[in-house]
Amino acid sequence: MRSALALVLYSTLASLAVPAHASAAPAPDTGRGRIELDRVAAVVGDEVILASELQRSAARHPLMQEGMASLPAGASPKMIQQKSREITAKVLDELIDLALMRAEAVKFDIQISEDEVDNAVADIAKQYQLTMDELRKQVVASPEYGSWADYRGEVRDQILQYRLPQYLATWSVSEAQVREHYRKMTKDESAKVGVRQLVFNPPTQKSGDRDRVFAKAQAAARALREGKKMDEVAEGLEQESPERSIGRGDVAPAIEDALFEAKDTQIVGPLASGQGYVVFQVLQHVESAALDYEKAKDRIRQQLEAEAFIKAQNELRTQLRAKAHIDIRV
Repeated sequence: MRSALALVLYSTLASLAVPAHASAAPAPDTGRGRIELDRVAAVVGDEVILASELQRSAARHPLMQEGMASLPAGASPKMIQQKSREITAKVLDELIDLALMRAEAVKFDIQISEDEVDNAVADIAKQYQLTMDELRKQVVASPEYGSWADYRGEVRDQILQYRLPQYLATWSVSEAQVREHYRKMTKDESAKVGVRQLVFNPPTQKSGDRDRVFAKAQAAARALREGKKMDEVAEGLEQESPERSIGRGDVAPAIEDALFEAKDTQIVGPLASGQGYVVFQVLQHVESAALDYEKAKDRIRQQLEAEAFIKAQNELRTQLRAKAHIDIRV
């Protein structure tokens, strides 16, 4: 679980690296010859989000970089401004969520230590092959951060966003979920058994009808074991028995286990199936082209835990918003 969260957290912290050619947007002109120094973008409970904070956060956000890169060459100033407004609104939503999570952390006395921030910043520097001094110089020179302390504060906030759900949200991944994901993931590549089958369904579920049909299935299985051809037995029963391929998860577990444990050419059954019984002739086993479950399960668990954590985190944010006073002023 910790390794899965570490992957999610590390990828997020890495996005805090300072762009090499960052530039600050100018302060807005009021249109009357005066420069607006700052204003309130939103009020979240007792916390105020300033327009300058929003502007800096939006400028360095990966969404802004991706959004601007997605614009066509020679995009008009109007198109650029529209894209910028769309992304800034999304960034404001994130800042509101962060303010709510900060308040919740205070309520439950959840703190991020200086050592944790030091380790996270060191990881960022290492990923970008920078020394700590080099990273600090880039941050200080960048107009996107007010200071090195601001940068460390943002790293602290990112850690908090992953720490809080660990305390307050409920999420887990079971062994059954891991197995089911593996089955879906390897459905077209998993081990399979080629079979032909005969189906025996009674007209009713009364014991007498079921007993007669079961005896009929036993007789067919006996004939096949004694060397009679499947086509001949099927024709006598007025059935068709085409070849089919069965993979893991395609049939009931008891039938699946019996088929995968059987040898090529072996007759399996009668086995209870649905409303009646079934008799199989195993043709051949096809080995899996997928990674063995025992080797793949840890990786699958990490993926599912990361997805479950993100879902729990989003649900926590929704809950916090539902009970908070939020006043958006931009």
